[in-house]
Amino acid sequence: MLSLKRNLTHGERLFVRTLPSGEMTKCRQAKAEIEDYLLSQSCTRDTCLIALGGGVVGDLVGYIASTFMRGIPYVQVPTTLLAMVDSSVGGKTAIDTPHGKNLIGTFWQPKRIYLDLSVLQTLPSREVSNGMAEIIKIAAISNESLFHDLSMGRERIRAAISAAMKCTDSDRQFLVKVICSTVKFKANVVTLDEREGGLRGLLNFGHSIGHAIETILSPLWLHGECVSIGMIMEARLACNLGHCDIEPIDKLIDCLKAYDLPTVFDLETRNKIELDQVMEIMKVDKKNKGTQKRIVLLSEIGDTVEKKASDVPNHEIENVLKMYVSDRPSSTAKQVVNAMRHQQPSGITYPCIHLVSSSTDLDQLINKLYDIVKNKFQCVLSTSTEQDPNKSSKDDADQVNIYFTKEPGSTQSSQAIWFEYIVTPNEMDYHFLNGSMTFITDVICGQEDRHLNPTLNKATTFVTPTVSDYKSVLPVVLNQWLEGADAIEFRVDLLTTQKNSQEWISNTGKQLAYLRQKTNLPVIFTVRTLPQAGQFNPTLTSLYFDLLYWGHRWGCDYVDMEITTLNSEQLDQLMSLKSFPTKIIASYHDPKYLSPWSSLAMKSVYDQAHQLFQKHEHDGVIKMVGFANSFYDNIELEQFRHQLDPTRTQPLILINMGPHGKFSRVANRFMSPATHPALPSIAAPGQLSIEQLQRIRSELSIN
Repeated sequence: MLSLKRNLTHGERLFVRTLPSGEMTKCRQAKAEIEDYLLSQSCTRDTCLIALGGGVVGDLVGYIASTFMRGIPYVQVPTTLLAMVDSSVGGKTAIDTPHGKNLIGTFWQPKRIYLDLSVLQTLPSREVSNGMAEIIKIAAISNESLFHDLSMGRERIRAAISAAMKCTDSDRQFLVKVICSTVKFKANVVTLDEREGGLRGLLNFGHSIGHAIETILSPLWLHGECVSIGMIMEARLACNLGHCDIEPIDKLIDCLKAYDLPTVFDLETRNKIELDQVMEIMKVDKKNKGTQKRIVLLSEIGDTVEKKASDVPNHEIENVLKMYVSDRPSSTAKQVVNAMRHQQPSGITYPCIHLVSSSTDLDQLINKLYDIVKNKFQCVLSTSTEQDPNKSSKDDADQVNIYFTKEPGSTQSSQAIWFEYIVTPNEMDYHFLNGSMTFITDVICGQEDRHLNPTLNKATTFVTPTVSDYKSVLPVVLNQWLEGADAIEFRVDLLTTQKNSQEWISNTGKQLAYLRQKTNLPVIFTVRTLPQAGQFNPTLTSLYFDLLYWGHRWGCDYVDMEITTLNSEQLDQLMSLKSFPTKIIASYHDPKYLSPWSSLAMKSVYDQAHQLFQKHEHDGVIKMVGFANSFYDNIELEQFRHQLDPTRTQPLILINMGPHGKFSRVANRFMSPATHPALPSIAAPGQLSIEQLQRIRSELSIN
């Protein structure tokens, strides 16, 4: 400061303001206080601000410079490693708000940036690690060679920064090379895309999730520490989407650990973070396009899937977060109890999860899953070496068995409540753990929350993909088909026809498993027979029954049951599976216009379904589909609907097939079947897309 003062010319003044350290300083109040101080000192547009400090000072001072007197020059003099390689370069200025980091700010380039590496000697080791996170990030997305050097160069960097006696010129040059390579890459990106139109979003690897975590954990956790875990989560997300294998993640973990950066949360921290909270904060990420979240996806060390942030569905992000953040054990236990009370006599609950491995090659995977699940639920484990997995230290009535197998439909159990989880061939550990945790926490223990509610003032839809092989469908394509959908209908009758019952069940189970690897939406399990406007052979009633049975055992959220295909005894047998949280959709289709809506036959079908649900105390859905020969048939349908459900709060799906029946699909607001323009074909004549349904409802003011 003395040197600056000595070099002031006539009329020039130097003012110094010292700010409290920490992210909390980067706020509206601090900005206003400095602006008021500048005004009180009669500062005008010829003022130049100098940001001497870390990233907090640089971001705040830069933002003030961009707005004071409609913009004045400023100079960056970063004093932390993080600020040198990241925030001082690029002209991003901002303050934080309770809604998240850096949400209010400008792009305002500094006139100069001065880096003095000698100041790094003053930093505590944790601050050095804080900056190394950003350096590793740049290497991970752009420079495999630099990443390799970083992985092997921890001691050289530490020696150069601390200026230790054993530090060599080579070590100092290595540090300069690392910092200059990082700064050069960022400067080049900023030059090409100053205002983050696309390419600059590449620099946000690890930040989409990392910033949300930082909003929750700051000031106890530093920026680089949050970004470190954010990088691991986002890399796992890329792996889950099939863009990279597990090796880059392992390399990233090893490199971050080498610089004392966290790659997982400790138990205390984990319990501070709620999945919903993270997802809510991520809604206001600057890279988002509307409600669509965008994340940089790693393809390998040194490269990314796109040279920008990629669109990622919410459920895929949630699946990754579940591996790292707490589901709140106390609330989870309550979920288990509530879910298993569903459709059960009051007082009977099933809070214990029993994991059962069916073969030795699955034992290791199930053990890994058990290590995770035991911290969330009451849980027991049986490996394939145990003679009778139905027996445990718990009473049978106090547990839910989950049998893990590679052979769909192979499980036999005397347990009252049990499920079969299908492990697909060559499934990687991470995909298995991710999928099985989703199956346990969402499908089984949270299924009540997954069921759609007709009493809410919200139109709901489901999409039916008209495909025969889900294994070959890319996740990004499937999620395009499901844009805006509340559920997905899994049509078994549209799958490839099989030779016998065993092959039908085996293929169906595997196809369902492939589907669940790509979406977390509630699943409607449907086997539509030929007389009911489907493709399944109606004479195979025994196989039809077995498929619906396995739809329950595989934990589907809904199972569609045609009430005219099975006899009363078979209907009662399926309904007696009410120990499951699965909801039955009692369905009837009239594709040949045999019964108009005004006929007694349609009312008789409704009464049959309603009485069946009453008999078994089941809160199911009734679906009735007619055929419209003219628009008047839609009027008859609406009169029928008003008779049964004048308040529009009952779980009823009432629609007409055919070109003339499109209006009925618009008028139906609960679980309306829909299609997508990108699908190979529509599942039923007259189907509309979700976009069409929403647009027509809006134009006609149908609420």
